[in-house]
Amino acid sequence: MISIIQQQEIKSFLQKRNLSPVISNEIYDHFIVQISELMKNNLSFQEAFLKTKLDWQSELEMVKADLFSFKKIAKIEKTVLQSRFRNIILSSTVFTMFGFAVLFFLNDYFYLMQIGLLVTLVCLLLYNFIFKKMKFREYYELSFHPLILRNLILGSVLFFGVGYFTQSMNFWEVGINKIFLIYAIAVQIQLLYFRTKKVNVLL
Repeated sequence: MISIIQQQEIKSFLQKRNLSPVISNEIYDHFIVQISELMKNNLSFQEAFLKTKLDWQSELEMVKADLFSFKKIAKIEKTVLQSRFRNIILSSTVFTMFGFAVLFFLNDYFYLMQIGLLVTLVCLLLYNFIFKKMKFREYYELSFHPLILRNLILGSVLFFGVGYFTQSMNFWEVGINKIFLIYAIAVQIQLLYFRTKKVNVLL
């Protein structure tokens, strides 16, 4: 039987790993079950706790969150976040392909699509601030999110690349740049939506 003090020791250990509440609770449950099973085999709590920590050492190793982040998080947290980011990129890409089709076949409606995305972005921001779903500090951190930083770098390369090959630096007259803008806004909307739902997307 694990005592309340011992449970607190487990929680304190996991808190140092900068885990999100959901993942921390899941791992805590695993720790409790695993330690309890080991203690049934005549191991003391400390021995069982040490063995469990060693078993989870790889998943709880502190690693750099991202190429564009200075923060260190547990490897298991990074795996979950990277999977979430891949889903954001995939859905943004699918939506961008839809935007490309609108631009190519229904050009007159493309501007309405852009306006709709911008309105959605502004509404999400207002909702987060008015209902205190997000603090200004979190919005500041979100503004330098690795996905957004990658988009800025990609956009810069795209802008100068298109400008070099077309001999024109007018960003707004080139269709491919408009498509990229759709992609970038779609990513930002999803990041804001996840923050609204209190789902961790910050590195």
